[in-house]
Amino acid sequence: MPSSPLLLPPRARSRHRFAALAAATALGLTGLVALNAPAAHADAGPSATTVYTADSGSGTVTAINTATGAVVATVPVGTNPSGVAEDAARSHVYVANTGDGTVSVIDTATDTVTAVVPGFAHPFGLAVTPDGGRVYVTNESGNTVSVIDTATDTVSGGPITVGANPFRVTVSPDGADVYVSNSGSNSVSVISTASGAVTATVPVGPSPVVLRTNPAGTLLYVANQGGNSVSVIDTAADAVIGTIPVGSIPQGLAVSPDGSQLYVTDQGDNAVSVVSTATGAVTATITVGANPVAVAFDSTGAHAFVADYNDSAVSVVDTAAQSVTGTVSTGTHPYDLAPDGVLPPPVPVVASVSPDSGPPAGGTVVTVSGSHLAGAAISFGGRPATDVSCTATSCTATSPAGTAPDTVDVRATTPDGTSAVSGADHFSYSAADVGVTLTATAVPGLLVGKINYTLTVTNHGPSALTAAAFGSGTLRGAALSSSDCAVSGGVSGGSFQCTVAGVAVGASVTRHLTASFGTLTVGLPWSLTMSRTSSSPVDLVPSDNSATRTCTIVTTAIITC
Repeated sequence: MPSSPLLLPPRARSRHRFAALAAATALGLTGLVALNAPAAHADAGPSATTVYTADSGSGTVTAINTATGAVVATVPVGTNPSGVAEDAARSHVYVANTGDGTVSVIDTATDTVTAVVPGFAHPFGLAVTPDGGRVYVTNESGNTVSVIDTATDTVSGGPITVGANPFRVTVSPDGADVYVSNSGSNSVSVISTASGAVTATVPVGPSPVVLRTNPAGTLLYVANQGGNSVSVIDTAADAVIGTIPVGSIPQGLAVSPDGSQLYVTDQGDNAVSVVSTATGAVTATITVGANPVAVAFDSTGAHAFVADYNDSAVSVVDTAAQSVTGTVSTGTHPYDLAPDGVLPPPVPVVASVSPDSGPPAGGTVVTVSGSHLAGAAISFGGRPATDVSCTATSCTATSPAGTAPDTVDVRATTPDGTSAVSGADHFSYSAADVGVTLTATAVPGLLVGKINYTLTVTNHGPSALTAAAFGSGTLRGAALSSSDCAVSGGVSGGSFQCTVAGVAVGASVTRHLTASFGTLTVGLPWSLTMSRTSSSPVDLVPSDNSATRTCTIVTTAIITC
């Protein structure tokens, strides 16, 4: 039997765990060993996701793509990470660093540590509430549970006193209750998330460690490491209603997605016991690696992943064949797996929206890019889009009507969930009423007369004017010039083209135009019309988009406007 810290009595484990970790045997695989890899791992389908291991001996977290079996990241964290948990949105992973009393927060988009929360007493187990708002952390040497507010990544409130040597923790599917295994007092504490108070203490078997609910949340299974058994708790009554004998030194357990099977890692047997939840009987035993300590199912239940502590690896189990089909190397001594119990199916992710603005009447065809989008419904600020067509990585959709100005989140929804809100999913309903005025000032001259024009562009809102262009059409009989607009052509036929950009609501900008006339231009009425030719965002009031000024040229010295 390889040496392991899990064989120590609960109180001794707290003192000697890390000396034992250093002395434990590591077989150390060197990558993915493909052993008839299952077909479900061939592509990134609905069950494709990531499993994370807390590598207690190397101070790292290993991220494994369950579709390919490849290690996609190794993230340095604190000292002796012993627990790991992922939020339901799969945006963050939380790591209990037992050796330095901290919790590391990992952003799964970048696989980097974005925060370190201090102030724990040998943190060991942790679990995230279904809404992602709180993380419950066991303080093994403090006999308490602390709560992290994920909005601020700080400890919220005082610690909650539980039993002796709290080991692992799990949250009920509805988020109402937290269950804590007290390995030193052979009990489970029940904490109300609403009040933060312990509402029940349930006696179980010797040295309870990992605990999980069934999918309905009606039953809680507790692995009793010192009793080679699993206690079954009725969560409505907070009472043990059965005990299931399993293998030697049960450590980890997980319930299949359909609730029909319970997988228990028997550390002393290097095996997994398969338990029928209907009968409470062990129906099969699967040989895995050395010192299996944690297990999780994928979202379909077709595969289970087992952390083999002394092999520094994860075994991949085909649950139909009830055999190991592959192994993946991790950091040294993986001690826990996330997500807890069942790997949830991947929720959609919206990474970009293009174009990201449109008129309030709707009708803008946008491309939504991201991942896990196949079959998704698209909404704009909660309003359903039309003409939606999606692949796994891209959707096209037509925006519904909205109000301007307004910026909304474009979200994708599948049976597996709804994309999280982010700055990348914004779409702005916008419109800008562009008002145009034109003034003319005559500048008579003996040989050359001029008319100076001022074009004023005013943004009447309701949105900021991003850009607009204005043109005159073809003008004859004058030489055209401008200090801030483009001029094309000559006396026989020319035009003005003006642009403006970045005009705030209520603000105005001006452009300056000049038409010059020679002695041959006499007795003529001369008109200039400037009109909006394009603008962004859309202009819903075209009636004020142009202006005309007409002047009479008697001679170059007599010009009236």
